[in-house]
Order: sequence, then structure tokens, then C-alpha cells
Amino acid sequence: MTEFTVIGGGVIGLMIARQLALEGASVELLESSQPGREASWAGGGILSPLHPWRYPDPLLRLATRSQQVFKTLVDDLQRVTGIDSQWRRSGLLIVDGAEKEQALAWGQRWRMALQVVEGKALHECEPALSTAFTQGLFLPEIAQLRNPRLLAALKRHLQILEVPVLANTQVEAFTTRGPRLTHALTRQGKHPVNTAIICAGAWGAQLLATTGLTLPVEPVRGQMMVIKTPVDTVQKIILNGPRYLIPRSDGRVLVGSTIEHCGFDKQTTQSARQELQASAIAMAPGLKDWPVEHHWAGLRPGSPSGVPYIGPHPQLDNLYSAIGHFRNGLMSAPATAELMLDLLTHRAGVLDASEYDHANFMLGAERRAEQHDS
Repeated sequence: MTEFTVIGGGVIGLMIARQLALEGASVELLESSQPGREASWAGGGILSPLHPWRYPDPLLRLATRSQQVFKTLVDDLQRVTGIDSQWRRSGLLIVDGAEKEQALAWGQRWRMALQVVEGKALHECEPALSTAFTQGLFLPEIAQLRNPRLLAALKRHLQILEVPVLANTQVEAFTTRGPRLTHALTRQGKHPVNTAIICAGAWGAQLLATTGLTLPVEPVRGQMMVIKTPVDTVQKIILNGPRYLIPRSDGRVLVGSTIEHCGFDKQTTQSARQELQASAIAMAPGLKDWPVEHHWAGLRPGSPSGVPYIGPHPQLDNLYSAIGHFRNGLMSAPATAELMLDLLTHRAGVLDASEYDHANFMLGAERRAEQHDS
């Protein structure tokens, strides 16, 4: 029997399967539709939390660890697969004028380069920026990549490693014997499992609920668009409140994103299209001259604080999960995969696994219920 069954073929599941295979373990991956076509594909590819000082330390530790290893990871993938994920250090320019002191304190604490840029220096940093902005915070070390290319590289590497990837195989529940899973129940029938790892993104909480574990993870729709422009129309990642621009190496500029609590509805809306385009032009007025090439939506696995659940099931000995990454799944995927490997092999790692235990979620849920009742 295969040692590990990864359930979910987004960036988290693909990276965990790859890590296990590189360790010499036998692993398979089950995906309800096509691998790499949900939130991992729909996101922007910024390798940092937006406004990182707003996040709890456990999320920032995941981010920091991932940032340390991401370049080496994508270089290794390119060497093995020939697919360039287009990692590049664009830098992040934040122009919303909020929380300057918190940002500077965060930069000092986490040893991240952060510069206050004003007036002429601001517009030298990003010539496309609207003159309405007079001050910003620039994080020169922040990188980005093209997530569809990273996903293609990961899928190709699993092929090379001869990891079975079963597409269109939706796991709906499990059978158990005592404190252990025995089978995953799919639409194709019963699938035997030895150790399972749920990485099903926005759908992960539904699957965990069939085992009696309820976690506050829900789908959160995000709509984005891409504007087709000449190369270097925009040079830096620009963030203004909830909206951002991401310049690709071919000149395209991604515009994101919405945060919508509307269940599992992935439809795009005309109102969001108009809002995104208006936000883009407000940040970089020159974008008004170029066409919107594509508009799409994805479902993020929303969690209360943005800190994911990564760890073992509290009652089932051979079930693990890595869900609830919200807007930071791709950014934190390398550290998540590393942590999961440490847990599965029972070895000490860089990160403290207790910070991502299910109990942190359950405690938060209990506190929210108490507040609601009072």
C-alpha cells in the first residue's frame, strides 16, 4: 500500500507530495478536478503577506522560512523540469499611507529592508505611480513569481518522480477502524489509505467535518484581472489598501483583488471588474490606455487570523491536514511542506509545529462563540 495519500492538488498538496517523494517515500495525490486549477492558479504570486505587520507571528514565521528557500526551490525545479517559474525580486511599494510606525517596527524586528520614500524619490521608485501619492513604504526584497508556471513545474516534477496523480477523484468521506482511517470514499469507489494528508483548500473543512472535526475555514472569493501593457509599464508591485498591481516580465499587469464571502460561487461580477479597473487606474493612470485581457475568480481557504492549520487530526492517528492559508497559500507553501514533512517523519524542524495545531483554531472558535453569546 502507498505510504502517503495527499488529498488536494493545489500548491500545498503538490509541494507536500514532492517533498515526500524526494525523501524516498511512496506517495500518491488525489485531486477532485484538475491539479493546480483552483486558488493556487488564481492568485497573484506575491511572495509576502500584504501589510505583513498586521499578521500574527506564526504566519510571519511561515512567510520568512518560505522566503528563505523559495529561490532555491524554483531554481531546482527549473533545472529538473525546464520550466521557469519567473521568480523575480520586484520589490513592494505600499502607498496607502497607513500604519507607518507599525511597519517600521515590523521591519526592524524581522530584519526586513523597508524604506520610507517621499516626493520625488517615490516617483523615481515607480514612475508609473499617480502623482496623487506623496509618500510610500518600499520593501525592496519582496519577490514574485508566476504561479501557473510554478504549478506546471511542480506537476512535471511529480511526473518525473513517478508520483501517481489521480485527477477528477473527489474524496467525499472516509471509513475508519478504531483510531485510524482505512479508506477514502470517492465517486469511483473505496480507495485504501495508509496515512492521508488533506490539502483541499477551501473544500478542506468540509472534508474534515466528515471526521467530526470542525474548523473555521470557509471559501472566500477573490476576483482579479490582467491588463495587457508593454514591458515595464509598471515596474514594482504596488499596494494601496486592499488593491495591488503586479507587473509581469512580459509587461502584463495583474490587478487584485476582492474579498467576498459568498460561499462556493466562483463567478466573476461586472461590479468587481469595474472596481478593479478603477483601482488600477487610480494607482497607475497610464493603465487606462491598455485593454483588460482577462478577468477571473478563485476561492481562498479563509481562516480567522490567516494562520493555517497544519498538523495531525486530534482523534485519528493517520490523518493530517494543511488548510486555512487564506491569501497566503502560495507564499507559505515551501515552509508548510517542510513542516508537514517534519511532522510525518517525527523529526525536529525549523518551525514550532504547535503554533499551527488544530487547538489554536478551536480555542479561537470558542472565544468567538462566547463573545457572540454575551
